[in-house]
Amino acid sequence: MGSGRHGAARPPIGVLIQQDRVDFSLFTSIIVVALAVMVLIGVGWASIAFWLAVIPVLVAGVLIVRRIKRLAREELGNDELL
Repeated sequence: MGSGRHGAARPPIGVLIQQDRVDFSLFTSIIVVALAVMVLIGVGWASIAFWLAVIPVLVAGVLIVRRIKRLAREELGNDELL
């Protein structure tokens, strides 16, 4: 069996978010603005503006998940160097 760290605990998500507050606040502001547009349009499913507002919500969600995974990998990588 190879050497390495098996079953290493990942740092809490809150800690990762605190490391990169600016990025996560930008992502959440994108989501909030897009949701506000969706609510203020009020037309519903038939409106093209509604569907255009859905795109940034999905993209920001994917970017948040990818950023958390990358920060967790970096955090675990730094622990292995010690």
